[in-house]
Amino acid sequence: MSNEKLAIHGGTPVVTLTAPEFGTWPVITAEDEQAVLGVLHSRRMSGTDITFEFEKEYAAWEGSRFAVACNNGTSAIHCAMYGIGIGRGDEVITPTWTFWATHTQLLNLGATPVFCDLDPRTLCPDPADAERRITPRTKAIIVVHMGGYAANMDAFMDIARRHGLKVLEDYSHSHGSTWKGRKVGSIGHVGAASIMSEKPMATGEGGVLNTDDREVYERAIMFGHGDHVKFVENPEFKKYAQVPWGGYKYRMHQMTSAMARVQLRHYDEN
Repeated sequence: MSNEKLAIHGGTPVVTLTAPEFGTWPVITAEDEQAVLGVLHSRRMSGTDITFEFEKEYAAWEGSRFAVACNNGTSAIHCAMYGIGIGRGDEVITPTWTFWATHTQLLNLGATPVFCDLDPRTLCPDPADAERRITPRTKAIIVVHMGGYAANMDAFMDIARRHGLKVLEDYSHSHGSTWKGRKVGSIGHVGAASIMSEKPMATGEGGVLNTDDREVYERAIMFGHGDHVKFVENPEFKKYAQVPWGGYKYRMHQMTSAMARVQLRHYDEN
């Protein structure tokens, strides 16, 4: 072991690069700029045509049937929670370490977060501890994939099957990570993620949810994505197509959608 003084105590620094020399994030290219300018010049800032193209591309990239692009990760998580039926009186198991939106949107739906411990190897939620916290009121488990690590999705899906629960994957910190060949976010009943400027996939401000379940998809649309009601097939939902159930307008801005398409196109190159 070296006896040299640590740099923080006046020793010689090992790393001499300044912060700007490390590089900046996100990587913005002329392709991003032209995509955003194209939206401005077209005057289609409040439309959904570009957003819908991004949703199709993102769903294909994730390996899901459906995707819904939202204005931020918080709203994507909110829609995902509503999509799987979380509501008043429910308990939802959620990890102790995550961004606050994973918990607070439960409160907005009248549900109660129940905290579970972490796996010390991955800092993702510990399946065994999560199962110990299941009660008759438990509705779902939120699995947060942290720092690029994938949680043990085999264990969580087995728990969900045995107890009749839903699994929501929050993969805001792990875009593109895989569990046994499948992208995180595509394994549970619904996935949701932030794609704001500090995330691995960065678009300024934005969020997205993805699912294979049409009912989850349509409930998320009805909750806060009004323009997409044209994609709703459930006749009971169609009755209320012009009145968002949640009263929210959560859709993604078209400039964000344009940039997101470029970022997604090059994401696997990073």
